[in-house]
Amino acid sequence: MRHIRFIITALAVGCGCPAPSFAQSGQAGPAAAMEQRSAQFAGSYLQVWSSSSRAAVAAVPRLYAPRVLFYGRVLGRRGLMREKARFVQRWPVRHYAHRPGTIQVSCDAHASKCMVRSVVDWRAESPARRAASRGSSRFEQGIDFSAARPVVFREGGSVISQTGRVRRS
Repeated sequence: MRHIRFIITALAVGCGCPAPSFAQSGQAGPAAAMEQRSAQFAGSYLQVWSSSSRAAVAAVPRLYAPRVLFYGRVLGRRGLMREKARFVQRWPVRHYAHRPGTIQVSCDAHASKCMVRSVVDWRAESPARRAASRGSSRFEQGIDFSAARPVVFREGGSVISQTGRVRRS
């Protein structure tokens, strides 16, 4: 039942609809509330990375913990900022979305941490390079709720499928 509730919540977040309240069912608790907040955070995160390059890079200090396990490497905030800035420079036009029905959230309420897993469909373009790429990836994001605001402490995943092209003049 919990998995179904968070698929519904994730779909609501993805479409911009208000997330349903599960408190009415009597099943809301600390873990359930963290799961719902995690799904919402993950949806908002992809919206930020689908926005302008400046806004996406500026959000890094707000979205990430001071040290992050980022695709297998531990990075401090400065290293992560450089990594993200290089990526948005290479791909200035980006769109990311959780594939409906794929978000799974698991939380450890005692540790105040959750893991969000989903399939993300994406596309990226570089008009200057006349390049475009699209595909889907497995995506994992660890979210820490122990501080004043939630932050990403872990991010990873792998490409499932990808197509790319370079446009010729």
